[in-house]
Amino acid sequence: MNEVDSKRKQGPRRSEDSRSAILEASRAELAESGWRKFSVDSVAKRARASKQTIYRWWPAIGTMCVEAGLAILPPRSQLGRDPAERIADLIVPIETALRSGSGHSVLRGALLAACDDKDAGEAWRLWHKDHIRTPLRLILAEIATKNLIRRDFDVDAAVDSLLGPIWNRLLLMRAPIEEGYSFQQAQNLLKQLAP
Repeated sequence: MNEVDSKRKQGPRRSEDSRSAILEASRAELAESGWRKFSVDSVAKRARASKQTIYRWWPAIGTMCVEAGLAILPPRSQLGRDPAERIADLIVPIETALRSGSGHSVLRGALLAACDDKDAGEAWRLWHKDHIRTPLRLILAEIATKNLIRRDFDVDAAVDSLLGPIWNRLLLMRAPIEEGYSFQQAQNLLKQLAP
């Protein structure tokens, strides 16, 4: 392998390492300073990256904060066939992240960035659509065909019922989410939608 080939193979890895370091530094900055006092200078220093690199990857800093926040969500387990378990599985990653380390502060900062910044808001809505709204609609449609819930459900109201209390606790109350909260919310939603 010649020197040029060697550099090409190292380039993407170094870029990914730098990107990961920037996202980790963003999480630390969100945890310490929050969104409203967020400092790109501090992120660059922590990540040992240039501000030019940061702005090249994230022209909207709010989008970087949203990406950093959403990255702490663990993958869904996708276990269980019970409708309440399947619905709870959609929000268990949020519950888990809120209870771990600085997860509460990081997600709060990411959500505030999504509220304040148009591009960050779009990134948050896209994630929400792909990971919460669309899968919930599919689950509800499936169980509605089995007559376990009403067929005339409103997916927006269902999402609000499921996630509204979490966002309230995250943003306003700064209150913890107790173990099993997601399953309880899923059961409550199914009761609301009972035929």
